[in-house]
Amino acid sequence: MRVIGVEIEKKRAICFALEQDSQGSYINLTGNFSYLQIKEDQDNGEIKKFQSAIHTFFDSINPDVIAIISRQPKGRYSSSTFSFKLEGLIQCYDKVDIEFVSPRTLSAYYKKNPLSVPFDNNYQENAVKLANYLLNRLEITK
Repeated sequence: MRVIGVEIEKKRAICFALEQDSQGSYINLTGNFSYLQIKEDQDNGEIKKFQSAIHTFFDSINPDVIAIISRQPKGRYSSSTFSFKLEGLIQCYDKVDIEFVSPRTLSAYYKKNPLSVPFDNNYQENAVKLANYLLNRLEITK
């Protein structure tokens, strides 16, 4: 089972791809791809390049599940409109339905379960937690 967790933070999408082998060991499939960033959201070339790059990454992993950590659309702690544009570009991927998981769901899960997946960069933590959560959720439903 292969999963990709995505956290959208400001102007970048942080991805973490994870697989669990038959012995229960976690395999980081992310490789050198850790995040994609767009500097100018009104530059059509940059938008198309972002979409092509992230969809190519998804194709290279061939995931069973892709999920994005949901963000607040309005209110005091609302996310930027720019981040929702990135979300839309990710959702255009047509080979796997994109799921959304709330930060509260992840927080509740990790109050009871440890994170046992190693990762290289601190900024990847939420994407790693999401990917690990997805794998464990899928194991429970088998």
